Amino acid sequence: MMRTVGLLGALALGLAGQGALAQALVSTSGGDVRGTVKGGAEAFLGIPYAAPPVGPLRWREPQGAAAWQGVREASAFGPVCQQGVPAPWGPYTAEFLAAPPMSEDCLTLNVWRPQHAVKKLPVLVFIHGGGFGGGAGSLPIYDGAKLAARGAVVVTINYRVGVFGFMAHPQLTAESPLGSSGNYGLLDQIAALKWVRANAAAFGGDAGNVTVSGESAGAASVADLMVSPMAKGLFDKAIAFSGASMAVEVPPLAKAEAVGSEIAAKLGKAAIADMRSVPAEALVEATRYVPGATSGPPPLRFVPNVDGRVVPFDPVRASGPVVSPVPLITGYNSAEMIDMAVRTPAQFEAAVRARYGDFAERLLALYPHATEAEAMASNTLIARDRYMAGLLLWSKERTRSAQQPVYAYLYDHAYPVVKGGQSWGAFHSSQLPYVFGNIGIGDRAWTAADGRVVRQWQDRLLAFMRTGRPGAGWTAVGRASATVMRLGNSEAMRPAVSSPERFEAFKAYAESGGKLGLI
Repeated sequence: MMRTVGLLGALALGLAGQGALAQALVSTSGGDVRGTVKGGAEAFLGIPYAAPPVGPLRWREPQGAAAWQGVREASAFGPVCQQGVPAPWGPYTAEFLAAPPMSEDCLTLNVWRPQHAVKKLPVLVFIHGGGFGGGAGSLPIYDGAKLAARGAVVVTINYRVGVFGFMAHPQLTAESPLGSSGNYGLLDQIAALKWVRANAAAFGGDAGNVTVSGESAGAASVADLMVSPMAKGLFDKAIAFSGASMAVEVPPLAKAEAVGSEIAAKLGKAAIADMRSVPAEALVEATRYVPGATSGPPPLRFVPNVDGRVVPFDPVRASGPVVSPVPLITGYNSAEMIDMAVRTPAQFEAAVRARYGDFAERLLALYPHATEAEAMASNTLIARDRYMAGLLLWSKERTRSAQQPVYAYLYDHAYPVVKGGQSWGAFHSSQLPYVFGNIGIGDRAWTAADGRVVRQWQDRLLAFMRTGRPGAGWTAVGRASATVMRLGNSEAMRPAVSSPERFEAFKAYAESGGKLGLI
């Protein structure tokens, strides 16, 4: 049952007219929750969807959340799942970062709906990024109120990350009813999707029209969920922002178990029972990445693994059996994961040779780099062509092998610069404030163009959530496709890769066993 009440009836209406927040009451499977009303949407925050994974429940499959009596206040986010506290860096200012409080008791979700909700609204579930080691559903850029106000139920979730969400160990595998370990964060996501199926209607949503979405590690999670038998029947459409073909290694269970055994040995704990008694902060510190002599992004040690139960195979392999071949939107931004340290012709040549080995000379001949300006431009372009070639090849094969409709994009609107700072272009995750409508945050030079991009993203995504198609002019990838949708500064189908010759070079590299993903 769905109920919306004021602060004691008529009194509430008077107070709301004076600027106070109205309140909303909804009955869920666990009990009644009371949220708040503001800006044309109702927000229900910090709702538990599983039991706290603490003490003996650390490194176990999520258990059902306990029901409560009376009305639970849902006006504040739950704690961020335990992780290291991030600091601003590069283009990532506070609105992109998870902030304390942090706790292992963190399996909560947040729901937004229009203030004047109707029934059968499309439902969007968003899985945050963070390299499987950080992030939260409560980031300012993920606030779902503005998107919900346009006619949707929007859900963001917390799931276990890092050593708590993805540490495997032989003893954990032995005790698990699944006969696996280390995929606890994915199992949390599956538990949240089950909660959404059970409770969507109470918030005015259509339980039969759920779109699962995510960015970065959240996009990789979406790719895992589409092939997972345990997620079958829990969603109807999917969106993978940056993106479905990331080329992040999904190791076999045995390799993940070896990492867990190494951590236990480092802490001097022979038994999992003893590991469960280690303070959370000590586990975070013991698994903290310490940069070495080599450059590049930190290695991802705690990620989903191929256990044959939750994840049957690495979904970067587009031809594997897809349990949920639902309509999919996926793509990348135009300035993702660019190594800004590459500036000179010599640095460009060294970087290309280090990544591409025997194919380096063929690629170097295709990307001008005689001057510093050419080297810097080609450095950006070759990275973009690499992941866009990978996206196109992955999408073609997934469409061929699983008959899964795939709508691919390249997004190119540069995020406003922090005043006095460097431009980072359309960097990794910079589309998300537009998706959720949360622009205007921070000391940046916002313009009317940013508002137009919000409308563009939301129009496309709402159309897709409602119908499984993202609107006029955007065609699905086919066997002969060479184009994707350009989003951002304009909307039109455009070549996925900057030239046919460059695409053929990357295709040959992939056919030789090379990886074309984001990383």
